[in-house]
Amino acid sequence: MELVAQLEERFSKLLNKINELKEDNQRLREEVETERQTRHDIESRIDILLDKIQNELE
Repeated sequence: MELVAQLEERFSKLLNKINELKEDNQRLREEVETERQTRHDIESRIDILLDKIQNELE
């Protein structure tokens, strides 16, 4: 029975690690999405400024 108990303990630890990695993955996905949105916002602002400059030059 000792072997079964050890296997159960190892399996439980592996499941916990998998859950931790899933949580980390979700957090990282959210951070990436936030960064993408920030980049998009910045690019949009730059485009607007470039359009204004172009219009002023014409």
